Amino acid sequence: MFQTDVSPLQLHKLRALPSGMTESDHLSQAYLTEPERMDAVLAYAFGTQNETVLSMLTGGIGNTRFVSNREYTWDLHGQTERAVVVTGPMQSGNAGLNAHPFGWKMEEGIFEVSDNLVSDDGTMCRVSAVSFNGIDYIYTAVLTDPDPKKFINASQLLAGARFSKDFSTVEEFSDKGGGTNFVAPMTLKNQLTTLRKHYAVSRSAATDVMVIELFSEDGQSTKLWTKLAEWTALAQWYKEIDRSFIYTIYNKDPQGVVRLQGKNQRPVYHGAGIRQQISPANKFYYAKLTYDAIDEFLLDLSYNADRWGGNYNFIALTGKMGVREFNRAVIARQNELGVTITNSGTFITGTGDSLTLTGHFKKVEFLNGVSLTVKEFSPYDDKVRNRTLHPVSKKPIESYRFTLLNFGTVKGKANIRKVAKKNSENAMWHVCGSTTPYGDVAKNIGTMRSSGLDGYEVHMLAEVGIQLQDPTSCGEMIMRLN
Repeated sequence: MFQTDVSPLQLHKLRALPSGMTESDHLSQAYLTEPERMDAVLAYAFGTQNETVLSMLTGGIGNTRFVSNREYTWDLHGQTERAVVVTGPMQSGNAGLNAHPFGWKMEEGIFEVSDNLVSDDGTMCRVSAVSFNGIDYIYTAVLTDPDPKKFINASQLLAGARFSKDFSTVEEFSDKGGGTNFVAPMTLKNQLTTLRKHYAVSRSAATDVMVIELFSEDGQSTKLWTKLAEWTALAQWYKEIDRSFIYTIYNKDPQGVVRLQGKNQRPVYHGAGIRQQISPANKFYYAKLTYDAIDEFLLDLSYNADRWGGNYNFIALTGKMGVREFNRAVIARQNELGVTITNSGTFITGTGDSLTLTGHFKKVEFLNGVSLTVKEFSPYDDKVRNRTLHPVSKKPIESYRFTLLNFGTVKGKANIRKVAKKNSENAMWHVCGSTTPYGDVAKNIGTMRSSGLDGYEVHMLAEVGIQLQDPTSCGEMIMRLN
């Protein structure tokens, strides 16, 4: 018997079907009656074995969005407060001296009279007038510092400098205060990828079975069964779905045309995977991974994660070499701080000449409540796909890559979700030859079958995608050799 590392699910490899189990207990029947539940079960089953981590962390725990169309959209709400760029000064010299009004030009008119603004160097002023010349917005302001010798540095009024708003202050009997900024959400768009796979099971191979046993919280178990060949194919199928979640590239051109075509000349749609959805500004390149570099990068991501309930528990998908680099960075930090690991604490066990050094870091809690858990992601270790090797270790460069994901939730909605077409999340059907998936062998000429194969075929299809609700709260740390 093979038992997964998560107790609620056990797998039994048997030569024959246990007594009492019938057609109604076959995995395909469970799919027919409860497709969403079974897809989650299988995603969880393979994910606990580090085979399909993304499927487990999305659909496997119920984070799936069902849509009716191939193309789907979602809104990304930006910041309502931001710094606005200066396009040039209105005068030269010591602007603002002796509490004299001074002016400058800006590309946007989001500030109003009575708004208290702050420049890049922290100089504060209050807006007294706003006008528009057809090209730029002209702002007139007075410094709020009462010292008559104070003035604003000329560099703060040059093109490229910025001002932001702190608050609005008014006089007694004023007729209105400062304005409120509203930012229209940015609409993000993606499309589903249609994946498909088939396999054939020979009549002789149809004898080996796999029993899937699920345990509920009260200890009750539910058993389903499938052919061992089917289980092997399903394992490959879910790995391929996971790869699509990370690697696919959106393939509509600016005119909305998909030029990739299938055998029947119809378009083959690819949606954007996680790596394409992550903001390019959130990709950090390293030659040697250090604790401080990780801490700084996570701190940057945590600012954007505030929009997702302040969830600063990031998960990093990485390869075996990435896990080792992470461990080395944390141990180096531990040594810098002079932290000693004792026998009661961890790592070193045993006595005398029988000492054993064990254990490694997989999770670190940084300042400000930010934590990072590294999760081994098998696609990054795949030497078949990742053929560019590190010149020293001779391991895939991809194995050193960290894809940092924020799985925070707001009002029950996860930041990262699997997306699936309704009734097409995981379609499955079979074509019978000499036998059926249930083991029935045709034994007379009156038996009608759809194939002459000495066995049967199974076809699987999924129209799915992945959605990063806020791509700015995720990032990547990528090894750069040069």
